[in-house]
Amino acid sequence: MKKINYVLWTGGWDSTFRVIQLYRLGANIQPIYIHDQCRKSSKKELELIHNLSIEIPSRFKQSKGKILPIIIINRKEIPYNLFLKLIIKVLKIKINLGKQYYWLATVAKKYKNLELSAHKEDRDRLFYEDQLIEIKDEQIGLNWRINPKKLDFFRRHLFKNMTFPLITISKPEMKNIAEENNFIDLMEKTWFCHKSNIKPCGKCVPCKQYIRDGFGYRLENYE
Repeated sequence: MKKINYVLWTGGWDSTFRVIQLYRLGANIQPIYIHDQCRKSSKKELELIHNLSIEIPSRFKQSKGKILPIIIINRKEIPYNLFLKLIIKVLKIKINLGKQYYWLATVAKKYKNLELSAHKEDRDRLFYEDQLIEIKDEQIGLNWRINPKKLDFFRRHLFKNMTFPLITISKPEMKNIAEENNFIDLMEKTWFCHKSNIKPCGKCVPCKQYIRDGFGYRLENYE
């Protein structure tokens, strides 16, 4: 039986790139989505994931990959974990870490080796390169996990059940790969704004990150 790859799929650029990458490699993909009722974009994200789950297999018919039915986890139903709460409280001060990492760490306790599609720009904020260990897998290519011997207590416990397959790739590099392999149209369907499901607000954190990473044109496409 083929290994199941647990992937956090948000409907955004990075996680969609990873799902397509895994599918083309013939992997079994178990998408996981954390439903945050406070985020206006949730409906849009779930619609995109549903549509792309159909379009990706249709595009890559020669692949033996499989996208399993998505697991939707209600944020309010994620079990409370005092230990991780205290850890995220410290890290929010040290490296301005978002509260979503608490939810992710809690979910990853159940879904071991949960793939988080953090990219090169994220790595520069979260880790140094030598704080990661490269994982080689003949089927799904390279991946990375933390090196517990080189991380502080707090990050070691927060990230220990996650892996980071895109941590050495930038958004522009993903764009180049998508263009070279003729799936850029699928990537351009992804969504990123947390404050809207119609037109990017340009003010939320993901919108600002898109502008920072040279993807401001995606906001302009909706004007």
